[in-house]
Amino acid sequence: MESRQAVLSVLEQASSQDPAQVALAEESLRTWETRPMFHATVFDIFADRSLPTNIRWLAIINLKNGIDKYWKKTAQYPIHIKEKELIRPRLLDYFDEQNPQIAVQYCVTISRIARWEFPRVWPEFIDVLMAHIGEIISNSNSSAASQHQTMEHNALYTLHLFIKSLCQRTLTAERQAFKRLAPMVFRALAPVYDQRIAQFNHALNNGLPESQSLLKSIRLCIKVLRRLLVFGFENIQQADPAVQEFYTATTDHQPAFYSLFATLSADARESSDGLLLRKIVLLYGKMYLEFQKYHPVHFITMECVKKVLEWYWMQILSEAPKMISSPTDPDSAPELVLSPLLIQGLELYKNVVKNFFYAIDDDNTEPDSDAKRCRQVIDGQILVPSFVSQMAETLINYYIPLKAKDLEMWQDDPETWMVEEDSDYWSFDVRRSAERLFVDVVDQQRAQTVQQLVHMLWHSTNNANGSDASFFQREGLYAALGLCTNQLYDSMDFCSWLKQHPVVDSPMSVVKWRVAWLIGKWVPVKFPVEERGYAYSVLLQLARREEPLVVRMEALASLSLCVDDWDFDAEQFKPYLQPSIEVMTGVLSDVTMAESRMKIVNFMSALVCRMQREIMPFAETILHLIPPLWQSALQENLYQTTILSLVTKLVEALGVHSTAIQPFVAPLVQHSIDLSDQAHIYLIEDGLELWLALIRNCSALDPSISGLVQSIPGLLQYSTETLKKVLKVTESYILVNGDAIFAEHGSMLLRGLHGLVSDSSLAVRATAAGYVTLNVIVQCMPLDICQRPLIESNLLWTAFTRIVERKEAAIVLVHHAGFLARVAVHYPSLFAEFLASQEALLAKTFVENWVDLYDDVGQVTQRRLHAIAFAAAIATANDGVLHSLPLMVPIWNDIMSNTGSSQLYFSDVDDDLPDDFGEVVAENHRRQKMLSNDPSHKFDIKHVLTQSMAECERLNGAVRFQEIIARVDSTDLEDLRNQLS
Repeated sequence: MESRQAVLSVLEQASSQDPAQVALAEESLRTWETRPMFHATVFDIFADRSLPTNIRWLAIINLKNGIDKYWKKTAQYPIHIKEKELIRPRLLDYFDEQNPQIAVQYCVTISRIARWEFPRVWPEFIDVLMAHIGEIISNSNSSAASQHQTMEHNALYTLHLFIKSLCQRTLTAERQAFKRLAPMVFRALAPVYDQRIAQFNHALNNGLPESQSLLKSIRLCIKVLRRLLVFGFENIQQADPAVQEFYTATTDHQPAFYSLFATLSADARESSDGLLLRKIVLLYGKMYLEFQKYHPVHFITMECVKKVLEWYWMQILSEAPKMISSPTDPDSAPELVLSPLLIQGLELYKNVVKNFFYAIDDDNTEPDSDAKRCRQVIDGQILVPSFVSQMAETLINYYIPLKAKDLEMWQDDPETWMVEEDSDYWSFDVRRSAERLFVDVVDQQRAQTVQQLVHMLWHSTNNANGSDASFFQREGLYAALGLCTNQLYDSMDFCSWLKQHPVVDSPMSVVKWRVAWLIGKWVPVKFPVEERGYAYSVLLQLARREEPLVVRMEALASLSLCVDDWDFDAEQFKPYLQPSIEVMTGVLSDVTMAESRMKIVNFMSALVCRMQREIMPFAETILHLIPPLWQSALQENLYQTTILSLVTKLVEALGVHSTAIQPFVAPLVQHSIDLSDQAHIYLIEDGLELWLALIRNCSALDPSISGLVQSIPGLLQYSTETLKKVLKVTESYILVNGDAIFAEHGSMLLRGLHGLVSDSSLAVRATAAGYVTLNVIVQCMPLDICQRPLIESNLLWTAFTRIVERKEAAIVLVHHAGFLARVAVHYPSLFAEFLASQEALLAKTFVENWVDLYDDVGQVTQRRLHAIAFAAAIATANDGVLHSLPLMVPIWNDIMSNTGSSQLYFSDVDDDLPDDFGEVVAENHRRQKMLSNDPSHKFDIKHVLTQSMAECERLNGAVRFQEIIARVDSTDLEDLRNQLS
């Protein structure tokens, strides 16, 4: 390793303001970091406090990064044990580091080394660390108070990082080791926490200046004790008394800290002391939530659970009036003291109201089961009927309603508000957390809350006045009505309610928005099918241009849910189709965010898919929307995929009429499958779907679509995930206009397919799919067009050699054999010429292996195809082929005995159709025609065999033919004669 001075010089260079110098220094450090003693050297530089701060900071940064890369023994360039032994003994000697930036990196470095070393290599680490903490605490009253505060903070922060890393371990042995460690650390740290709490109270009462350092220590103690409490003990009620005392004490400490925080002014809450108080208050809540998550039974059975929940509910009640303000004056409501605290309280109650661990199984007869004990506490002390009613009413009146600030945002940025409303960020929003709690309360306390909710709804609607309280109560009830559709299913006739309370002419936009939202919630759950037209008309009126944009967007979102419903009736929706297209077009022209346009495009796709042929009169209108939409989505790949999906649905709905829009769609397909464009990563799947739909539904090919064939060879090699679609596209081209396509691109296509089926590294399914496409080509293309490209592609030779060598598994070889069988049946002269060109020994081996593979062929139609191919193959004078005639005769006898010799047994070809044949597309007729002409269905094997026998006799002469026939087993030969007679 270079000298200490060399490393020091490079670190000085790395701290330069010149980017070129920094780049050179970083390159040198990357080179040196794998050399012996580098990390011990940078540790020495960090430890030298005579050096500049920036040099020491860079040194500890390099040490920390090197530990991540090279401290483990399994690293590519692991740090040597001797070097580790130079670092480890001195690692805990610098807790008095004053510089905060260096101290943080130093503590992180210790914790990361301990993560790898403890307990196997460095078992004494935790004992040494706790001894340091104890010594620092015991000397905290000395004259050097500032230095001891720094040491205490650094030591506690290191302990916090170490405990945090232990909690992240998942192996059972490591978790058990942590649980053995937890009691010792807890007993040592809990007194520190108690001492700092007492000192903070004293400092607060006497106006002493050291309160901030005490708050930092208290916060770090809570961080460590919280994880020890949650992850270090199986049963807190049977743990050390110090654990229970700490948990109980927190129920007094959290309210005290919160009260102190609440008394601060708005500016003081943003100060360093105010932020520390805020973090401490929320840390207690985080502890309760984690304890409830990982110890749900003990959380309920602890004596202080009621105290915790009641305090949180008191804060929820006291802050409730601040949740509402005048609809016309959003700033009239005072600021909440601490909104994350309310979210914690709502979440705590939600986990009490609905929790798997508190559900009593009907089959559980144990009187003292955990679930029954928890339910006794919950039903008898927490969720009593009066409290449930109060909770439901409070949530409805204050927490669930939209706020005046929501209405203000409608005016300023309605699209952003809608996007946020559809997001699932409940853990950052009081209203959405309250909605989650309310739904669970109604669901779990249905007998009490449903009738209360229905009564409140009817009473509020019939007795509404103009006050702010009445406005927010009605808004909250409407919200509750939509949130609890599944719970109110049997108690509420929403259709009748909607008709009795028309809102289209309401002067309040929030009421219109809420009713549009309600319709989207209720129609998929309970809304008479015969009355759906009324819901459609209301939503379309709310989507008119004169309404606020947020109302129009919500109306379209609800209309999309109606269209996508199981009971949707396309015939019933026909009168509303034109106005739906018009309002969608209008909203699309008014919105600017990609997320907003995506939703409308998705709705249009669903509408096109549902209405099918009924969309034809509006196809031109929709197509005119595509160019501006695509232009606005150039940098939004996800948005572009929704546009491609819309065009695909439109092509499928138009069916054969989509031929006219091929020139319009071709550029979209070309852009999506262009492998030289980075956007293809996101667009290729949807582009292939559109391409396939276009060809499957067309009656003819436009030159712009025909030209896309040149992209197929590259796509065949792109990815196995898209391979199936690319092969289907290839088959569709052959089926729709195979002669023209193959005349121009045949050689290119067969070379691409040869590369696919000859690649032994691909999965069997890929090889099989490639041969399916080749079989389609052979079935559809006449010999005069296909012969030359087929020979030049080496496909015949590849399949032939694979069967001769027989190195692959039979499951792969049967696909090679199936292709050759197809060629033998459709192009018998080409196949005979190909076999004749081979050496007799090779031909003999090939035919023997080919016949031997017959037993591995599963499908009856394929077995029949092979039998016909065998019959066609014997029309030769090649001894290598005729040598296997005795093996072929039993196969012919079996086929004719089991399936008959004619095509009558196979007149139904539906079993050979693809899985998506049920879709009504033009290609179905083309594919069915191809399959109906398949020799495995059409040919009479008796006739083929008779002709081949006669040709064989002609080619070999009567005498030699009898010699060949004599090789066949007499029983098999007699059976064959009987079959042919």
